[in-house]
Amino acid sequence: MNTRKTYSEAQQTALVSQVNRVCPLCTQPLFHKKKKKSFKSYELAHIYPLNPTAEEIELLKNEELLADDVNDEKNIMPLCESCHGKFDRPRTVEEYRQLSSIKKKLTAQTVQEQIWQEYNIEGEISDVITTLYNAKDIDLSSDIEFSPKTVDEKLDDTMATLTRRKIKNNVSEYFIFIRSQFSELDQKEPDLSERISLQIKTYYLKQKSLGLTQQDIFQNIVSWLNAKTRPQIPEATEILASFFVQNCEVF
Repeated sequence: MNTRKTYSEAQQTALVSQVNRVCPLCTQPLFHKKKKKSFKSYELAHIYPLNPTAEEIELLKNEELLADDVNDEKNIMPLCESCHGKFDRPRTVEEYRQLSSIKKKLTAQTVQEQIWQEYNIEGEISDVITTLYNAKDIDLSSDIEFSPKTVDEKLDDTMATLTRRKIKNNVSEYFIFIRSQFSELDQKEPDLSERISLQIKTYYLKQKSLGLTQQDIFQNIVSWLNAKTRPQIPEATEILASFFVQNCEVF
């Protein structure tokens, strides 16, 4: 018989923050206000049951476990009271898989946020991003040689078609412009662009070491750049990440 764990206030805050303070199943807020005070409207649900019945053990015997210890935070999800009740009674394989999938993505995002803190990038990269939405003289008709490989040759089947097309378009339209912006940075501070390229490469290799798909790696690089530069237009970091795909720091 497993004993239900009491989670600290800090642990509960982390779990609730992970789902952005809303129920991940119905998106209802996990807090309500009354008389100018906030009150909890959630319960901490065990994705795999704390003490499964014989029927639940049989039902979930072939399913992936998120943690060896059912009280591990990897197996815990804050849900609104209504969704928690529906999830527990009766438990179904489909709902178990749904919540497991949501939790795995949230856990992976938490890992990425921790990695963001470990990997820095030169602040001047924000200057390049700023030029993307301020410059009015970008020559979108410029031809570009795809060397040493074309984007298509670098990307594998794990890259979504839509993202693949977006990267190719970004490279075609902005590669020469971004390269010129890095050249200007080097005129002010020699080898700055090379340092930035090495930082991008190092972050990419960290992502690759996690065994992630190209789609996830590209999205994580974009998210990292967003976190570090706080751009006015998020699309600018997608363009910059696409540049580094063509420039060989990524993939």
